[in-house]
Amino acid sequence: MKRFATAMILAAIPATAVAQQVVCNDCDHIAPYFKGEGGFIGTVAEGADKVVFVASCGSVTTTGPARVDLGTASQLFNRENGLACGREGGSLQIAGLADGGWYWITDDMNSAVGSLVNRDILENETVDIASAGDGVTMTMGTGAVYLKETATGRVGLLPNILPEPPTAALRKCGYDRSGTIYNRRNTDCALGDGGSLIQATSTNAITGAVAWIPHEGAVTRPSGTGTVEVLVDLWANGSGHYTTDPAGNAGLGHPELATTALRGTLRLQSVSYAISTRTGSQAAALPSGGVTATTADSAATITIAADSAYCSTANNFPLHVDVIARLDPDGAAKDQVTPSLTLTGGEAGEAGKMTFTVVCP
Repeated sequence: MKRFATAMILAAIPATAVAQQVVCNDCDHIAPYFKGEGGFIGTVAEGADKVVFVASCGSVTTTGPARVDLGTASQLFNRENGLACGREGGSLQIAGLADGGWYWITDDMNSAVGSLVNRDILENETVDIASAGDGVTMTMGTGAVYLKETATGRVGLLPNILPEPPTAALRKCGYDRSGTIYNRRNTDCALGDGGSLIQATSTNAITGAVAWIPHEGAVTRPSGTGTVEVLVDLWANGSGHYTTDPAGNAGLGHPELATTALRGTLRLQSVSYAISTRTGSQAAALPSGGVTATTADSAATITIAADSAYCSTANNFPLHVDVIARLDPDGAAKDQVTPSLTLTGGEAGEAGKMTFTVVCP
C-alpha cells in the first residue's frame, strides 16, 4: 500500500507546531485559497492507506489524518477544532486523495466552493479574472481567485489556471518508409517497453496463403503422408523501437513486416529455440507425436505429420506444442534494437513463448 513520507516527517513534531513552515512532499493536492472556516472532501486515491493534511496559518502549522469512511475522506476546519485560519496567506496541502476532491470556505454570510487543485497543473498558464469594479474584492490564491461582493457578502472561488490542450501523441519509434527503403525513426518518437513475441505461420501448399497461428491456437494434423509446416520466429511486440545499428535495416524486428518478402532479413537475430510436445502434463522432447523441428537463420520450422497414436479411427487426442525463443542473456543480441529486448525472467534467456495445439482432422 502507498505510504507517505510526510507522515513520518511530521511524527517528529507536535500536531501543532509554531514558527515552522512544513513542506509536504507527498501532498499532491492543495486548496488554492485557504482562510476562515470550511472543510474538504474527496475520494481516497487508489493504493493510499490514509489521507493526511497539512494546514498552515501564519506561523502555526497543523497536521493530521483526515476522517475516512467507505473510501471518502473529509475534514472540517472550524473554531471548535482549532483548524480555522483567520489570516491571509494560509495554505492547505493534502496527501492521499484522487483528483475530483473539493472544498469550501464559509465567510460571514455565505460559502464559496471550489476544486482542490492537483500540484501537477500549478505551472500551467494563468489568466486574469475580469474585474467587476470596486464592489467586488479579489484576492489572489494559488490556482484560484477568491471574490467577495461587499454589498451582499456573496463569495466565490474562480479558477485562473487554463486547461492545457491535449498534446498530440508521439509516433512510435521505428521507421519511415519511402518505397522499398526503410529509414530509421529515433527522434520525436515514443520508445516501447522492449517486449518481444513469437510469430507463427503456416502456408497452404496449394494456394500459398499464409495463416497466422495465435498463441494457444490450433493446427490441424494432416492425414496420410502429407505434412504441415509451421514457421516460428521472434519479433518485437510493436510498442516502439528502432534499430541500434544506424547502418542496419530500419525495419528490423517490426512485426507488421513479418508478412513481407523480407521476413528472413527483418526477424530478430541470434535467436535459438527450445521446442517440445505435451500431452496433459507429460512433456516430451522432439521428435515425438509426429512432430519434428529444424532451426536456421534465427527461425524454426516445425513439421507436423500423421500419427495414429493421436489421430486414427480409434484415437482422437490433441497434442500441445510449446515453443520458447531464447537470446544469450550475456550477449549482444538483446541490444540489437533500442530499447534493449527484455528477457522474461522465465528460463535462461527466454525472450518469447507460445503454445499451439495439434488437433485431428
